[in-house]
Amino acid sequence: MRIVGFPIDVSCSRDGRIVGGLRTRQTLIQSTLDLIQAGDVEPTSAAIATIAGVSSRALFQHFATLADLYAAAFDLAASRAFDSKVPVDAGAPLSSRIDLLASDRARLFEEWLPLWLFAERVRGAAPAVGLGVAQVRRLLRERLAAWFATELGNLPPSMRGRVLDSLDVAFGLDSWMNMREHQRLSRVHASRTWRFAAEAIVHQALTVRDHARAST
Repeated sequence: MRIVGFPIDVSCSRDGRIVGGLRTRQTLIQSTLDLIQAGDVEPTSAAIATIAGVSSRALFQHFATLADLYAAAFDLAASRAFDSKVPVDAGAPLSSRIDLLASDRARLFEEWLPLWLFAERVRGAAPAVGLGVAQVRRLLRERLAAWFATELGNLPPSMRGRVLDSLDVAFGLDSWMNMREHQRLSRVHASRTWRFAAEAIVHQALTVRDHARAST
């Protein structure tokens, strides 16, 4: 994956200095992301400046600290990868939603792995990146709640949080990283494991709900 594209369109600006400054800033952010995608989990200012084709002095004219540049790169990556506006068809059959969720997250998290490793490495030195990680985790949890809104809505209120917690653990970035980086599962095997986990969690929760109703 190569994350490209920026929210600011500089093409209409008549001030050459502004255009040049914004383009340099964008190039620095893009160069940081390119280094991360290439496996550099903590790119140096010298490496970023070299890839961007600018001096280290120019880099620090646009970003007061390297941590600020890290945060800008992470924010751009997150805004492109985790789009909360993508609709969820909560009315689709459960099996279809599980299949789609597993395939979508396998693709997304496989692309995101280098950035996640980067974030885990630099979050101590760049607190804004740590805040970005927390925001990504919240967004992923919210998406799960939307994905399984029908099933969660049918559960007793006391159970919804526990079931969502279980889904969050099973379908989180940490889970994918564990399967791919530590267990060394193939992408296909990891996706199948995710599907099995989701089915087990959701169907067990529904069975518990049905048993509870039968006993009343």
